[in-house]
Amino acid sequence: MEFTPQRLERVHRSMDHEGVEAIIVTRRSDVQYLTGYESPQEYIPTGCLVVKNENPRLIVSELQRELLVAESVMGKVLTFQDETTERWYSTYTPEFWKRIVQTIRDSGVEKSMIGLQHDWLTIDEFDLLKNALPGAGFKDYSPALYRLRQVKDHSEIDTIRRAISVAEIGIRTALEIVTAGKTESEASLEIEAAMRGAGGQRRGIRAAVLTGSHARYPFAQPGPQRIEEEDLVIIDITVSHLGYFAEIARTVHAATPSKEQSAAFKGILDLTSRFEEILVSGTSVKEIGKAIYDEFQKKGPDWNLYKPYGNSIGLDLIEPPFLMPDSEGTLREGMVLSMTPICADPEQGAVKISDMYLITENGPENLTNLTRETM
Repeated sequence: MEFTPQRLERVHRSMDHEGVEAIIVTRRSDVQYLTGYESPQEYIPTGCLVVKNENPRLIVSELQRELLVAESVMGKVLTFQDETTERWYSTYTPEFWKRIVQTIRDSGVEKSMIGLQHDWLTIDEFDLLKNALPGAGFKDYSPALYRLRQVKDHSEIDTIRRAISVAEIGIRTALEIVTAGKTESEASLEIEAAMRGAGGQRRGIRAAVLTGSHARYPFAQPGPQRIEEEDLVIIDITVSHLGYFAEIARTVHAATPSKEQSAAFKGILDLTSRFEEILVSGTSVKEIGKAIYDEFQKKGPDWNLYKPYGNSIGLDLIEPPFLMPDSEGTLREGMVLSMTPICADPEQGAVKISDMYLITENGPENLTNLTRETM
């Protein structure tokens, strides 16, 4: 994925607004956002230091440095010595933090305000930084970084479109092979194989064919149960391209839906049509969440509608803001949303339809090119 200089300019403006001279980033997807480097595994120690008005410094182990030959990385690459120790460290060893501290000193910001990701630091790591940099101040920079990542640039949007094209292959495959008699697992594996053949990357690829009441859960896993003729079947597809996620879901029926199942499907179908009217730049997330809830209560079936109704999506499958009546935030141009309304009844099953939208100055653009009329 191309890293644009405009993204770095936005980062520097954000740092100035937050009053920090440097930021230390240790979360894998945020490191990729700031440097363009996609770490091959979650557990491999990878970090990034950004000093205001300077290019990022990507910090990786000496062994990992060899993987960067073919990578397009924004900024300078610094290494630390790989360490083998009897003590267990979750990811980041003392050698990593020594490299971070030394780089901060070399940059002359050891007595400045430094932004951290407090939700991605252990107590020991925070104490280490405070002791090693006694003249520095520290501030949680995670919320600011999330706000930056919510608005996607043209390179990110193009990468998401490519992920969506693979996810659509998964849905089309599912519409052909999901039938009564197959197990959830069998159908899911067939769909995943089709997506891998179409270029789907290992990280994040998931085809979940789900029936019954457990289908309402966002991370439900396909099991050995066979699809019955009376079942509603949710086909929930996620896939990534260059680290960026797409999610699409459709609901089908194994035979002929009951009156209640048809009503539930129509209720979710009508709700998805409402998105084109309410996903407008400048609208508060709370207002959108309330509109979705009110619409379903007024016109939907007597089934439970589950929150959140959608969320931002990008380098993480689920990013804030979450579309609910009690959420904060405002839609902005360049945001990409995964809208995931789902309703369920303990006896009749669950219905889910998921599409992805780009917020533009002219309203929402549906990035998904698939029919929702599947029943």
